[in-house]
Amino acid sequence: MKNRQLFVILILLLVLISGCDRKTGDVLTDVTLPTDYILNLYSASEGIYPDTSIMDNPLNPFAHANVNMQNIWDLTDECPSPKSRFYLWGTLLANSPTGEHQYFTARSLHELYTMGGSENAKEQAKKAYRATLDHFFDSVTWWQAEWIVDETHYAVLLRNLVAQNLYDPTGMNLLPLYSDPVLALADLSEWGYVYDTQTKTLARRN
Repeated sequence: MKNRQLFVILILLLVLISGCDRKTGDVLTDVTLPTDYILNLYSASEGIYPDTSIMDNPLNPFAHANVNMQNIWDLTDECPSPKSRFYLWGTLLANSPTGEHQYFTARSLHELYTMGGSENAKEQAKKAYRATLDHFFDSVTWWQAEWIVDETHYAVLLRNLVAQNLYDPTGMNLLPLYSDPVLALADLSEWGYVYDTQTKTLARRN
């Protein structure tokens, strides 16, 4: 019952934010968010900066929604599936390219593979993680220090999270993207990076 209530709340939010087209003001039809685990890509680079084809994908329920930093986290919490979160974060990435937006697009793809076994999502997640490194190497995300009474956030380098998710994502409750962690290190090396598995830090390879 609780999940159904959350889903209804999300649909209401979508009606509010996507009732009119951002450019023309035309009334748009309501959309249903995907809950399946099948990923049919609109293009080979969908969800990977600098590609913006996700905005042209007719399956993207957020293509005409006003997704922004003021509502992204609430919408993320209410999304019923990793697939819908992929479209959500991919839309924000296309409209406002940052490392954080690329990382969470990749993370959504990784979650989609974890939950449903989509090979498309698996390979696209690798590409999206690489794009985070190639285009947003010094970008950070912010984690909340929940053990401190006063609300406190601290910066975490996305490149180290990317490397961890590629090398050993089990601590993040994600399935490995590689049959052997060494294959992740090999890909990182080929891309121009080196991951220190002891310190869990990533650097550019000289």
